[in-house]
Amino acid sequence: MLDWAHIHIAVNHFPIILAVIGTAAAVLATFSPRRGTWMYAATSLTLAGLLVIPTYFTGEPAEKFLNRPWYITRGSIHDHEEAALISALLIGVVALLAAFAWRRMVRYPRETSLPGSLRTALLVGSLAATGHICYTALLGGRIVHDSTILQGPRPAGVPEQPMRGAPARGIIPGDSIVAAPPISGALAPAPAQMPAPAPTQAPASRTP
Repeated sequence: MLDWAHIHIAVNHFPIILAVIGTAAAVLATFSPRRGTWMYAATSLTLAGLLVIPTYFTGEPAEKFLNRPWYITRGSIHDHEEAALISALLIGVVALLAAFAWRRMVRYPRETSLPGSLRTALLVGSLAATGHICYTALLGGRIVHDSTILQGPRPAGVPEQPMRGAPARGIIPGDSIVAAPPISGALAPAPAQMPAPAPTQAPASRTP
C-alpha cells in the first residue's frame, strides 16, 4: 500500500541528485567555460528547485503517518524537518538564479558563458544549497538507521520475527547440516568398471 511515507522517500532523491549534478556542472563550467555545460547546470538546478516543493510538502504528512513509532528517537524528525526548510529555501533561491541564467543564455545564443556576477552567485549558491541538502538527507537517514532504541536490546512485548528471505534452519552457516540420504535404486550411479588386465603369454621354451 502506497502511503505518504513511501511517497516522500520516493521523491526526495530527485532534488538531491539534480542539485549535486547541477553543482558539479557549474564547477566544471567555471574552470572550462562552455555554453552547453552552463545550460546543463542551469537546467539541473532549476529542476531541483521545482522538485524540492513536493519533497518538502510530503514530509509533514509522512511524519503524521508514522505517528511517532516507538523505535524513532525523540527529536530526530524535528531536526530533519528544520534542516529541510533551510534546504528548500536555499534550493529555491538557486533555482531562481538558474532559471534567470537559462533564460539569458536562450535569449543570447552567442554567449558562451555567463556574466561574472551571475556566475559567482550561481556557483556559490549551488555549493551551499547542495551541501545543506545532503546534510538534510543525512539527518533523514538517521531517523531509523541510527536510532538508539533499535541499537539496544529488544523491548519487552515485541516478538522476534525472522527476516524475509532468511534461509531455512539446517542450512544457516554455523548450524548442523543434515546429510542427504543415499541414492538407491535406478537413480543410483553404476559402479565404475575397471578394465580387465590383458592376458600375458608365457615365453616359449627353447629346445636344445
